[in-house]
Amino acid sequence: MTDLRGPAVVVTADGSRTLASPTGEAYKSLRGAISEARSVYLEGSGVGDRLAAGSAADVLEVGFGTGLNFLVSATAAVKSGAALRYRALELAPPSAATLSELRYAELLAPSRLPGALIAWRAGLGMSAPAGWNVFEHDRVTLELFVGDALSSAWEAGDLRQVDAVYHDSFGPANAPGLWSGAFLARLARLLRPDGRLVSFCVAGAVRRALAAEGLQVKKAAGPAGGKREVLVARRPAA
Repeated sequence: MTDLRGPAVVVTADGSRTLASPTGEAYKSLRGAISEARSVYLEGSGVGDRLAAGSAADVLEVGFGTGLNFLVSATAAVKSGAALRYRALELAPPSAATLSELRYAELLAPSRLPGALIAWRAGLGMSAPAGWNVFEHDRVTLELFVGDALSSAWEAGDLRQVDAVYHDSFGPANAPGLWSGAFLARLARLLRPDGRLVSFCVAGAVRRALAAEGLQVKKAAGPAGGKREVLVARRPAA
């Protein structure tokens, strides 16, 4: 049974599962968790096309949550044989037991990635260690930073520019700092030429902050049956 003191498991409109926080905000769209992961993040960022062509991809995600965006991207990488380096920021990763309740192994079968990720998460203990934790599977490397994304700690080390930023934290009402102009500027500066920041959030203040950093910002059609518009912000090619 779900621990009522923590996130609750909910079934979304496309049959895939996600979590709802104690504040009531869902980790993924209630109109379709896996539809959002594939359409908004994997496809909207251009990472899906890169991987399908056999090209390596570098991704940074803000708000790792249940790991569904990672699993969808990593599954595409394994299928094509392309390399994927995936760095993600998360304050409180769900436990292995909670992740098991989401049934991602069934959702993404025959991929072995969901089971491997859950086993790795179990090995980290109930509270994952603060700082960077590394998971590897085939040519996929996940580097999960456990801690406050607003800190500067995750920017230390060999963090280089990325092909895509998946901004999938809780929304501005519950995590205002992660949508501030200062934080968005930090993310924008990490994009390579032709790299894209993608998100479910199309708030005017967010679009203006990204445009101020030189990105080409537009609203794109959301996933079928889901949110009508989503955000794509692209760093112009050099």
